[in-house]
Amino acid sequence: MLTAALARHPEKMAIAFEQQSWTYSELDRITSDLARNLSSAGVAPGDRVALHLQNRPELAFAILACLKAGCIMVPINTRLKGPEIDYILRHSGAAFYIGQADLYAELERSCPAIASLEARYLTDAPNAGGTIHFGELLRPANASVALPEVAPTQIAAILYTSGTTAHPKGVTHTNRSLAHMADCMRDMHLDETQVVLILSSMAHMIGLGMLLLSGLLNGASIVIARPMECEENLKAFARWRCTYIFALPVMFGGLVRAQTIAEEDMSSGKFFFSGGDSLSPSVKQTFEAEIGPVLEAYGATEIAPICWNSPAESCPGSLGRPCKETEIRLINRNGQEAGDGEVGEVCVLGPHLMAGYWQDEAATAAALQDGWFRTGDLARRDSNGFYQFAGRTKEIVVRGGSNVSPQEVEAALYDHPAVSEVGVIGSPDPIWGESVVAYVVLRPGCAASEAELISFARERLADYKTPEKIFFLNQLPKSPSGKVQRRALREAERQAALAQTL
Repeated sequence: MLTAALARHPEKMAIAFEQQSWTYSELDRITSDLARNLSSAGVAPGDRVALHLQNRPELAFAILACLKAGCIMVPINTRLKGPEIDYILRHSGAAFYIGQADLYAELERSCPAIASLEARYLTDAPNAGGTIHFGELLRPANASVALPEVAPTQIAAILYTSGTTAHPKGVTHTNRSLAHMADCMRDMHLDETQVVLILSSMAHMIGLGMLLLSGLLNGASIVIARPMECEENLKAFARWRCTYIFALPVMFGGLVRAQTIAEEDMSSGKFFFSGGDSLSPSVKQTFEAEIGPVLEAYGATEIAPICWNSPAESCPGSLGRPCKETEIRLINRNGQEAGDGEVGEVCVLGPHLMAGYWQDEAATAAALQDGWFRTGDLARRDSNGFYQFAGRTKEIVVRGGSNVSPQEVEAALYDHPAVSEVGVIGSPDPIWGESVVAYVVLRPGCAASEAELISFARERLADYKTPEKIFFLNQLPKSPSGKVQRRALREAERQAALAQTL
């Protein structure tokens, strides 16, 4: 799949980063050498390789090399902290690690699992402490080392995503599902005529699957950028005459603000897609006035894309219509298919659907019922076939397009000796969509300030998961079985906000 795609456009620019660029033939050679050197180092098909790098060419090289070597890539969000990464390394059974020296230094202090890996390759640092310089993997490889035949059904990637459980789930995608994702993205105009600017982390589905892999499989040119470095992002867009963006809503807001500070030539832009969360009407309006029209799309790590608004036919504010070869059912609370205008849970079927959750049969069985993926999102379908978002059945907090599990945040706060009870919810935020808010009951005779608990949580959680506000209560609302009722907390917050406006 990948090798054939790289061979179709040998002299065309494949990847660019800052001032450098690589053609498809150069990318093919680099990634084949890297794949062979991984194999020579003991990486076998099916082995898990953790990739812990910011958006940069080395991450793209490693992703493609893993596909060629038949191993399973495990991209790691660089915003995660040591204990979070420790769980991912242990749960995935990763044996090899490719990362940045600065990120690795933190793991040595807070991630015990890192020491048990068979090999650790680091960029930007000499061999030290049992690590190997990443440059060793980029050396010309022994051509006699044969690359394996990779079956379409073989697991290619494990993408960890937060949900309604305390620990993230590992979404598994096969070579086949990634190839079908590229077909869907081609239908969304991601073809050989596009120059794509990747603004999202390539550890996430948008950056990795929908743009990097789909873009290369479809013959596009890829420009790698660092998320939220908006002024630099605009400069990269202008320098490489980019035509295509698919990014989170918060990034569109950042680009607009950067454009007002230092205007860049964005006239080459053709397609601007927003996904991962709801796009603020004000941000959409401002972006369109300054740069160009934004089309909203909808997807999940388990299956992406699901819906999109096309330039020919769109319904502003909607999720769009189903993508190529994608079927959607809306199931109401009675378990029956919802009619037009009726709210139901979005259930999806398509060839780009995940294979399941890594080593979690119960979660897989709950999410995939009769082959259909239950998203946990609610929507209604209008008479023209467009889907309108209507809320979430899940309790996850979506901050800037990133899922935050309330249970995970609560677990971190429960480690504080002064905390007796805690409930975490998402609070409406004009920039991020939602912010993380915690309600805490302290143990009798104990004291802790808001700043102290926020600092305590930040040591254990990624910054985007760390509560921005903490409120202290005498007790939390609970169900008859004793479970904290987050819905009641959200309603209490809504009522308090409403009272402030009266």
